[in-house]
Order: sequence, then C-alpha cells, then structure tokens
Amino acid sequence: MNEAVTKRFLLYFRLMLLVWILIANAIIHVTGLEYSWLIFLSNIMMFTLEGDVKDRFVTVELGGLVGLILTVIALLSITALTPVLGGFFGFLIPLAVVLFILIILHPYAPKVLNNVGFAYLTVACIDTTALATHLPQFFITFIVGSILFNGVCVLLMKPAKALAVKSVQKENV
Repeated sequence: MNEAVTKRFLLYFRLMLLVWILIANAIIHVTGLEYSWLIFLSNIMMFTLEGDVKDRFVTVELGGLVGLILTVIALLSITALTPVLGGFFGFLIPLAVVLFILIILHPYAPKVLNNVGFAYLTVACIDTTALATHLPQFFITFIVGSILFNGVCVLLMKPAKALAVKSVQKENV
C-alpha cells in the first residue's frame, strides 16, 4: 500500500473498529454479560503486538488461554501448598513456577507463552474469588468472546483496505 492508501485505510479501519466496539458494548450491556474485560483485553493486546495480523490473532488467543490456565494452576497450587508450607512459600513457589513457564520458556513457545498470558494472569488475579466462583464463565467468555470480537476486527481489515484503495483511486482520476 502506498502512503495515501495506508492513511485512508487506517482512517476507515479505525472508524469501523469504533463502530464495532460500540456495537459489541451495546450487546454486552443489553445482555448483562459479565467479565467482558476478557474480550477487550485480548483486543488491546492484539493491536499492540507487532507482525502479521493473523499471527497476532493466534498469539493473543493462545497466550490468553494459557495465561488463564496458568492462573487456575497457580491458585490451586497456592491453596494446596499454603496449609503445608505456610503463606509465604505456599504463595511464592507456585508463583515462581508459573512465572518461570511464562518468562523462561517463552523463547521456546512464543505463540503460547507470552506477554498476553502474563497480562491475563495478572488481571485474573485481581478478583480470585470471582475467578474461582465463575471459572467456566471466564473461559467461555474469553474463548467465544475474544475469538468472535477479534475475528470481526480482522475481517474488517479487508473492506477497509478496499474502501481506501477505491477512494484514493477516485481522487487521482
């Protein structure tokens, strides 16, 4: 894409994205869907990563899922180890294992062990009671919601590009 088309594409895509975010928020509001942050965090992460949009999509979906799984593993481990090792080591050992997996093993599996997983681990731990109480809802909301929401975002790129090309061509005639 040349510079004029790129600028126009970004304008059209951002406008489409704005409308889509408003539509999604309206649906979430009307339906009373809880934990919509699971959906929108993945979208923020997708647009802050670099590289091909399809690779980013996969990285965000897999990374977020792994982050949530590691959060559950950490919480279960903390619950099991705290009575045996005390609060300090019962907390630090599971945390160290989960962080080791995300940070040290990242170079070996960057699509699944990444900053997205770290973000989901961090945010999901803000309210561990809600996570434990509504675990299936967390996973369903993340998997279905983020794939649907981010999938539409990816699909919007094609018409935004076509509109940009068409509008620049009209100007040059």
